[in-house]
Amino acid sequence: MELAKRQMLETQMKTFIKCVLDAAEREEKLDYINIEISNHNGNLQMDYTLRNRKKAY
Repeated sequence: MELAKRQMLETQMKTFIKCVLDAAEREEKLDYINIEISNHNGNLQMDYTLRNRKKAY
């Protein structure tokens, strides 16, 4: 049972991370990614932020 839970979590997280990396690559922001993943009783909360940073000088 615990192994099945782990596999489901791992599959969902890997899929999410792949989607985030694909989005970052499309927007040319691979250097500025923030990913947050939390799990509470099987409910995954997955958020990401792509940043656009440029040097001022």
